[in-house]
Amino acid sequence: MDFADQLLVLKQAQGDPARLALVTVELAYSELPDTEKAALKEALQAAAIPHWCDEAILTALLKIPLEESATRLHRLRGLNVVEAFPARGQSAVNVHETSRLALRQRLFKEDQATFRRLSGWAASCFAVDFTPSGRIEWIYHLLCAEPERGATELEKLDRAWTGSAHPEDVYALALAMMELENSQLVGNPARAWMLIVIAWSRWLRGEDAQLADMANQILLLAQQTQDLAAEGEAHALLGYVLQAQGKLDAALAEFEQSVAIFRRLAEQDPSNAGWQQELGLAYSKVGDVLQAQGKLEAALAEFEQSLGIFRRLTEQDPGNAGWQRNLSLAHTLVGDVLQAQGKLDAALAEFEQCLAIIHKLAEQDPSNANWQQGLGVTHAKVGDVLQAQGKLEAALAECEQCLVNSRSLAKQDPSNAGWQRELGVSHSKVGDVLQAQGKPEAALAEFERYFAISLRLAEQDPSNSDWQRELGVAHSRVGDVLEAQGKLEAAQAEFEQYLAIFSKLAKHDPSNTGWQRELGVAYGKLGDVLQAQGKLEAALAEFEQRLSISCRLAELDPSNADWQRGLGVVNAMVGDVLQAQGKLEEALEKFEQWLAIIRRLAEQDIGNASWQRELGVAHAKVGDVLQAKGKLEAAQAEFEQCLAISRRLAELDPSNAGWQRDLELAYGRLAHANSTWAVIKNFYLKIRFALRKLTQK
Repeated sequence: MDFADQLLVLKQAQGDPARLALVTVELAYSELPDTEKAALKEALQAAAIPHWCDEAILTALLKIPLEESATRLHRLRGLNVVEAFPARGQSAVNVHETSRLALRQRLFKEDQATFRRLSGWAASCFAVDFTPSGRIEWIYHLLCAEPERGATELEKLDRAWTGSAHPEDVYALALAMMELENSQLVGNPARAWMLIVIAWSRWLRGEDAQLADMANQILLLAQQTQDLAAEGEAHALLGYVLQAQGKLDAALAEFEQSVAIFRRLAEQDPSNAGWQQELGLAYSKVGDVLQAQGKLEAALAEFEQSLGIFRRLTEQDPGNAGWQRNLSLAHTLVGDVLQAQGKLDAALAEFEQCLAIIHKLAEQDPSNANWQQGLGVTHAKVGDVLQAQGKLEAALAECEQCLVNSRSLAKQDPSNAGWQRELGVSHSKVGDVLQAQGKPEAALAEFERYFAISLRLAEQDPSNSDWQRELGVAHSRVGDVLEAQGKLEAAQAEFEQYLAIFSKLAKHDPSNTGWQRELGVAYGKLGDVLQAQGKLEAALAEFEQRLSISCRLAELDPSNADWQRGLGVVNAMVGDVLQAQGKLEEALEKFEQWLAIIRRLAEQDIGNASWQRELGVAHAKVGDVLQAKGKLEAAQAEFEQCLAISRRLAELDPSNAGWQRDLELAYGRLAHANSTWAVIKNFYLKIRFALRKLTQK
């Protein structure tokens, strides 16, 4: 074929990608008889059906002998639209994507029966390949050949992979579904499930705030085909979208719709483990929102429903890794509520149950990033409880393990926003412990890393309220260290940013009690730094804002220990200002309110070292005012209570710099009130100095 003939052939293709792909046969093998060129074009069209092809697949698609298949495949390698694909074997090839998709589209439009027949034969080639790539190729072709059966099998595959599949396999399945969706080769009911797979893969990457249109599209498709399970998935997706946008009441309504649907399906067929699984997950989603609204008892009830379902499923099939993972998550959710209620030992027991399960899974498959991520998060949760119990060295070890896992995942896939967020939070957790250990410089370095990540994410998607929240908290953490370093103006600037972010979030959804609580904390931190600058009236105004919020939350749920504690703390803040203003009676009243609240909490859980410490400080504050009023015996009694608590804590963890400092202050207060205690204080300080010298040696 001379140059003119080549130009003519190309012109006749009229720029159509499918025709241009077929023209490559004419250009490369012009000397072949027309019958052989036709056979080669048929082979090229068939090879474009799967993502890759070898002699066995081509034989199955064209129903030709293996020898003939090998000959045609050899010739296909001579086309510039075909390349070797060694990842699937030495003889494997693949048609370039643009040409492959164009050839598939052309065949679908011109001969749909042949397209479905070839797709069915391609599905048969992968039917017994149970590797992740084999499952993806099988379902891809089955959807093209038999859309209704394909939808059913895709639903099963999606459920089977929930909690157990590697992220890269989930994303690969989603990419295959996106290819089918974009090519418009598959209609309903399969489309709804294809979009469900795509949406959940994006959710895994932290893109939940951006899925509203897709979730609504899935809901419409599901309702048109009366596919209840798909409708339940759509409601769950919409719930996550609304939750990420901070619209908790609307999110709760969607999650409750999902629960109602999967409860109905589970009751219709109790033997269907897939629907039981979805019901368990739906309960946990409702619980998430209730917890965010501060309704801890109601949230706990939902989480316990979820825990019960996954406990039963894992008893039926202990080898099902996905159910084991979901069981571990259920333990975590129960633990979160128990921790919020101040039940630290019970919370730790739940987290340790989760850790045991996820550790076993991660050991079985160290390459599963989802399990590694779950392992890191659980280490952090154990660390949180240990820190609250005052076990700082143990807490730091757990938080650092979380950081190691998070750093590894974020490095693997820097585009995964969810993993980037968790890396930021991990830095924050480590910083919290370092700050408690009296290492402000090291803590600040961690908080600044947290801030940098949070800022990047918040700028990527300003509509994502979770990322905005993280940015606000990051400002707060940096401000805490700056205040401790005496850099009050810089700290004030950070706290003002913190306050601005949570003012906006709380206004956006007043029902979100988590944001209301953070708003109150922001007022309190700003008040602290103003007080440190001697601006007492301005500080009091901020504290009163926090007091108003704390009173509302404490009344809303008296069982919420965190809110009760917050109410006590803000009473102490107001008391500090009143005392500085010389209003001793009013200050004493506020400190006694704090003491009453923290005493109740400390009696509920004597193992909560944070509450024990605050109880000691509350006694000291009451004692300070009594001493200022000249009631020395009563003041001494309060100081002795403070000393007893401070001594116990200092003995519990000698590495805790804060507790050692508290003990010195307790001795100092008693020494100031009583000369006998002054002698004891001096003796204590001499012994501590000698011990420090020995430790240095």
